[in-house]
Amino acid sequence: MISRLSHRGIRQSLYGPGWSAASFWSSSWRSSSSFCARVRRKKCFWRKTMKISDMISMCFGNLFRRKMRTILTVIGVVVGTCAIVVMISLGLGMNQQLENTLAQMGSRLTTIDVMNYRYSGMSDGDNAVMDDAAVEKIQNLPGVEVATPIYSPNLQARIYAGKDDRYQMQLYDVTGMYAEAMPKMGYTLLEGEYPAGPQTDKKKPIYVVVGEYAGFSFEDTKKKFDNYRWPEMDENGELKQEPFVDIMNDELILRSDKQDEDDPDSKQFSREIKPIGRVKEDYDKGWVTSQGIIMDIEDVKWLEKEYNRVNKITTSSRDKKGYTNVTVKVETMEDVEPVQAAIEAMGFDTNSMEDVRKPMQEQARQQQIFLGGLGGISLLVAAIGITNTMIMSIYERTREIGVMKVLGCKVKNIRSVFLMEAGVIGFFGGCIGVAVSYGISYLMNVFNFSFSGSSGGMGGGISYGMGYMMGGGMDAGGASVSVIPPWLVVAAIAFATLIGLISGVLPANRAMKISALEAIKHE
Repeated sequence: MISRLSHRGIRQSLYGPGWSAASFWSSSWRSSSSFCARVRRKKCFWRKTMKISDMISMCFGNLFRRKMRTILTVIGVVVGTCAIVVMISLGLGMNQQLENTLAQMGSRLTTIDVMNYRYSGMSDGDNAVMDDAAVEKIQNLPGVEVATPIYSPNLQARIYAGKDDRYQMQLYDVTGMYAEAMPKMGYTLLEGEYPAGPQTDKKKPIYVVVGEYAGFSFEDTKKKFDNYRWPEMDENGELKQEPFVDIMNDELILRSDKQDEDDPDSKQFSREIKPIGRVKEDYDKGWVTSQGIIMDIEDVKWLEKEYNRVNKITTSSRDKKGYTNVTVKVETMEDVEPVQAAIEAMGFDTNSMEDVRKPMQEQARQQQIFLGGLGGISLLVAAIGITNTMIMSIYERTREIGVMKVLGCKVKNIRSVFLMEAGVIGFFGGCIGVAVSYGISYLMNVFNFSFSGSSGGMGGGISYGMGYMMGGGMDAGGASVSVIPPWLVVAAIAFATLIGLISGVLPANRAMKISALEAIKHE
């Protein structure tokens, strides 16, 4: 068996325990026929290709011959593998936290805000007018699900309810948009429905959608104290008290404020409004979802027009400047960038979460590369250790290599044995390193150790940057600090084995080049 390929095994197999190099040369070279006869009598396999089982047996035999050196070399690979796996797992954990943070943004990822700086005087005069025609053009862009103006009227008015207008609500937040766009804007409808369109019959109430806690905006004008109720929750998440007004069922009258309370000629206009839907509070979509009112844009324009008429306010150049901004919803995240570029080509300024998402993802990728590089350095040191071990093994086994060559062992078999030994060191080091990495990853997740947040580490930029752009309140959604997916396990073991094989190439080539005559004399 090839496992007996050692000095002692070869001596006992062919020439007995008293064999020596001197006796070999004195007897064998004097009679080559005698040498060949001895080889044939022992059925020596050297003239044939070594079996895989023989090479494996010889490989493990050689590794166990120097147990301490093998163990120390394997430990070096374990440290390198552990370093690279843990570092990459931290990068993957940061990426998962980023993805969870982005997922919390929901529909904002597919929303583009289009601004018209003509309102603020920031425009240089070259911008296109953001009117209904421009909105329609945006709507027709490929990938656009819906585009609607977001219109806030110049209007001072109150909503009244109860007997003798006891309860009053200051009209602070009114948003007008296309009625057909409301269901696609990402609102969560708690009850009711959205308006089908503007109210064309001026004698009928205007249908609106209200925020979740709009009813708490009403003041009891008959009280001097406790004239407001607040949407406070108990430990079960239920409202501690109901608002003064049942906003979905009570009769509501919108009445404009007088320009001059002391002027008897100052006029007002009034119009009944009827909430037919109530949306869930979501500050990502604006204060309007909390205590505001959403209605069709044409109804908002009518209210503003009536307010200007009764107060004899001359229409400003606002209509000529177009809308303040337009909100565009695209079908997928992949549509954001091309649609945004097309809108900017029309002469408008845009803003979307794509401007935040891409830099954050790029930062995460750079950190993964950096962390992986740190682990790679450790594995490089381990590779040097493997090379050193194999070279030392060659020096110690020089005579053995010479005997193998003399007996007819093919050079490629000698090379394969040394490569296999190096590969085995890399393989077992990789396996143990992955197991240790799982333990470290578990502890990091249990104790919530990370490079982000208050620790001020490398990952803090992502968490802080996302939190700042979102206005706070966003977290990683319980994502793990360290993530080791199956592909990383396979890749780590394969890479460690490959490093071992590469580290064994130089020693194996040196073993191939050893002269049999010189090696056989080596002490």
